[in-house]
Amino acid sequence: MPGGIGIIYESDEWSTYALRDDIEALGVRAELIDMEQPITEEKLLTFGMIVNRVFASAVFRGHSASLARMPGVIDLLTARGIPMLNPGPAHFYEISKKLSTLTLGRNGFTVPQVYGIISPGPVREMNPLEGVAALDYPCVVKPDCGGRTTFTHIARSPEELSGIARSLPDMEFIVQEYIPPERGYLTRIEVIGGECALILQRSVAENGLSAYHLGSTYSHYDDCPADVREAATGAAGLLGIEVGSLDIIENSRGFYIIDVNSVSNVSEDNTEMFDFDLMKETASYTVKKYNIIYSA
Repeated sequence: MPGGIGIIYESDEWSTYALRDDIEALGVRAELIDMEQPITEEKLLTFGMIVNRVFASAVFRGHSASLARMPGVIDLLTARGIPMLNPGPAHFYEISKKLSTLTLGRNGFTVPQVYGIISPGPVREMNPLEGVAALDYPCVVKPDCGGRTTFTHIARSPEELSGIARSLPDMEFIVQEYIPPERGYLTRIEVIGGECALILQRSVAENGLSAYHLGSTYSHYDDCPADVREAATGAAGLLGIEVGSLDIIENSRGFYIIDVNSVSNVSEDNTEMFDFDLMKETASYTVKKYNIIYSA
């Protein structure tokens, strides 16, 4: 059997180390590969499978080198027939909210309206996307490639949007319809292998956003509607996400997929809080897939 599983990463997250240890506990060698350091093709090709844990938020940690290396890694693995979890296309949805949102919308999933892009540079202008409606308020401004609500804002007027735009760093930002979280929470669904592995309600903070670092609290969502679950697994499947998460807002108009991530992340206290070990479940799926591929 080939030489185990390589885990490519760029951020020293507890979850990445836990995933490595959980894979090895299941009898398969696992090795961490820091994408901020140069790596040879020969090294990558020694592994039977690669697990991708390069976050879109890498750009905010000064880890742009990892993002720059990813297309070459994907091309190499594809050419040599080495499987990656998640497959290459999922990475490009991870690093572009515009791409993932428009792709889901074109394929019948309900998503926020995309109004346009605020482009980098000293003069920022709205660049309307072809076929989208006029801008309505409030709207959400967030990095096209990013995460963890960094540089994410809610603009409630043209003046506020203009002020936000002038304050942003030189990168592309997507401007979207604001979906009111009328129920006071977002639905977070972790998908593993086409199944909803964990479904939570995450509360909305005072600023209208929802994130663990903003003080949002979690609770289990055992009675999540079946159509929401089906939309989550369907969207993940469309984007090639075997292991990842989706954020969904339910309100009086229905429900909207507002964010998709192909790299799941938890902290050690999350594992205790949820009474669910996401990394252990991810390791189990990874090793099962690895053994199926190489037992033939």
